[in-house]
Amino acid sequence: MSSEHAPGRSYIRSAEAAESVTADTTRLVARLFGVPLSEEDVELLTAALGSQLAAIAGLDAIDLTDVNPAVEFDASWR
Repeated sequence: MSSEHAPGRSYIRSAEAAESVTADTTRLVARLFGVPLSEEDVELLTAALGSQLAAIAGLDAIDLTDVNPAVEFDASWR
């Protein structure tokens, strides 16, 4: 199986996603979540959001093809 299409891989996130976070993106996310955001906080939060997306993209690069979850759900457990 190609690592590009391995289970659990994100097909959307990438390291470039952090670079695509703009002040407008930050304003939109804040508005969608109903968080009041001053213009002076936009730059700081834009950098923080980009940093978080870059960290997540780094985790997506890890090959977890043969790794089972630590906890598995069993509906028959009582």
